[in-house]
Formats: sequence, structure tokens, C-alpha cells
Amino acid sequence: MSRYAILLIQTLLGTAAALLLLYAPSAASPFARQFISGIEAYQAERYIEAIEEWQAIADGGIANGELFYNLGNAHLKADHLGPAILWYERALQLLPNDPDLHFNLNYARSLTKDTPEESTPPIVRILFFWKYQLSRRIVTIAAVTGNILFWLLFSGWRLTRRRGLLRAAVATSVPALIFVLTAAFNFYETAHLKQAIILPDTVSVRSGFQKTDTELFVLHAGAKVQVVRDSKKHYQIGYSAGKTGWVDRNAAGLIDAVPPSPSK
Repeated sequence: MSRYAILLIQTLLGTAAALLLLYAPSAASPFARQFISGIEAYQAERYIEAIEEWQAIADGGIANGELFYNLGNAHLKADHLGPAILWYERALQLLPNDPDLHFNLNYARSLTKDTPEESTPPIVRILFFWKYQLSRRIVTIAAVTGNILFWLLFSGWRLTRRRGLLRAAVATSVPALIFVLTAAFNFYETAHLKQAIILPDTVSVRSGFQKTDTELFVLHAGAKVQVVRDSKKHYQIGYSAGKTGWVDRNAAGLIDAVPPSPSK
């Protein structure tokens, strides 16, 4: 067997292993019964019970788009607008192209009282469409696969000096680099640019931690905010240009986190 063939086999095996690690499901779900119980409760219009069943699964560390979508539906049926939008937003990160999710999220947003400024210009969403159309997991998989494919083709060219392999490697390097940079930005965004959803019906955003501090403005359930800073019990949030203040941590749910179920 030629050296090139061995390299090809090793790289393909490495690619398969990487994808397997990314796609591998969690250990056989001990939460299956709870999930089914939640569905039964939801169908019987016992929405609070359904929320409790599905929330327990999420608290167990299961990050699943359908689970989060179901939690959003149950909260919306229970008239918990803030938590409903929070779970829809979490589901959107895993199911970015789900039409039912988009429909329900847009409907829930239409019920909110606050209208923030659009933080991302439409032209940015058009030019960098893949970031908004693909889930973070898919972007990561594309980055890993593209990177491996590039090095496979480049190594093949180094071994055989075939120009076709070099041209293919150069062509592959462009999308590979794009997805690597997008995955890196997604990682940075998750770590440093945290967004949250206001959960209670009404929240006073104040100049400090105390209830006696000046009320700067008021937000309502479902408003999406940027978390600027956090302390043990409070978040400093930014809503739109010039609107920044402090709220209790329990009043805002982080989109990238899966905390215990918040109260209405």
C-alpha cells in the first residue's frame, strides 16, 4: 500500500472519529419516561405539569432543540411570556431553520411590550448568512471537516505533487477558514457577549443594586437584553442605545444557560 493511500485512510478515520464525537448521543436517556409524561400532560392541557417534567430533563444537562421548543410551547400556553421566549431562543440556537419554531417565536415576540433597536443590521445578516442560518454545532462540524479535508488534500499534493490536489486544497481552504473563524466568533460570543430574556411581567431597571436606587427605565416580559456585567445577585444589562442599568439575576434568563425553571 502506498504512503499516500495510508495517509488517506488515516485522515478519513480521523474525520469519522471527530464527527462521531460531535454527533454521539448522550447515554441512553433515563429521561425518556419524563419526556413522554410531559407530552401526555401537555396534550391534556396540564401545562404546568408538562413544564415540570421537561424542565427536570433540561436541569439534567440535556440540551435538545425539540425539548427546548416544547418548553417554550408549554410556557406560552401557561401565559408565561418571558420564559416562553427564553426557551424558544434557546431552541433557536439548536434548530435555526425550524419553521414552526420561527413562527411561534415571532408570535410570542409580537406579544411583548418593548420594541428594542435592531442590534444586527440587515446587511450583516445577508453578508454573513451562514452564521444565522446554521446552528453553532453545524458550524463547528463544518470547521472541523473543512480543516481536515484541507490538510488531506495539501498532504496529498506534498506526496504526489499533483496540481489538481493543490488547486483543490486552495479551493477548500477558503470555506474552511470562513467556518473556523465563524466557530471562533461563536465561541467568543458565547463566552463574552451574553444575551438574556426578561422573565417577569415587569422589571424596574435601576442605577444600582438596591430597590431604593433610581429607576432608570422599565422592561417587560420577553424583552431581549445584553448582559454587560454580573455580580452574585444582579446583572447589569443593556437594552438599547443609552439604556443600561441593574436588575436582579432572577429577573433575566441567560439564553446560553440552562438554569432551573424561573418563576413567572
